[in-house]
Order: sequence, then C-alpha cells, then structure tokens
Amino acid sequence: MKRENLLKRLALKAKNKLISNNPFAKIEYKFSQSDECEFTKRVREILDAEGIVNPIGQLMEEKILFSLDESGKEKYLLETVERYLRALKSIENEKFTI
Repeated sequence: MKRENLLKRLALKAKNKLISNNPFAKIEYKFSQSDECEFTKRVREILDAEGIVNPIGQLMEEKILFSLDESGKEKYLLETVERYLRALKSIENEKFTI
C-alpha cells in the first residue's frame, strides 16, 4: 500500500474515532523537549522547501509508524498533526518577536 493511501486511511479512521469518542489504544512512544526542537527545525525546512504537498507525511517517521498497530498509527497521525500545528505557531510567534 502506498504511504499516501495509508495516511489518508488513517486520517479518516482517526477522524471517525474522534467523532464517535472511541478510545485509542495505548502506544509505546514519547517525545522529549529535544525531539520537539528537532521537529520544529524539520517543519522550518519543509516550509522553506518548494513542492512539499504533504508535510505531515514528511514528518511522520516510518520506523515508528510501521511498528504500531492500527489504532496506534491513528493516534500517531493525530499527534503528529498536533505537533505540526504547535511548531507552526511557535515559528509564527518567533517571526513577530524578531
């Protein structure tokens, strides 16, 4: 299955779970503060690059993604989206404080 199709399918399933309030399975990964700094750096690189159509797909690590079960993959997708939005907000705030 292509990675893009996998991400679309996971996003749809995650959205449906949010709507129906089904709990997600416990997953086995955590992000540290240094991970967040590196993640924000990767977001900056993606924003500076041209032709990036799917930034979330670029930010998700395949090693983590393919080691999870279906509900873990859905949760990982949603957490990546949340981290991406936080990084965008952080980058935007930096622009206004400079």
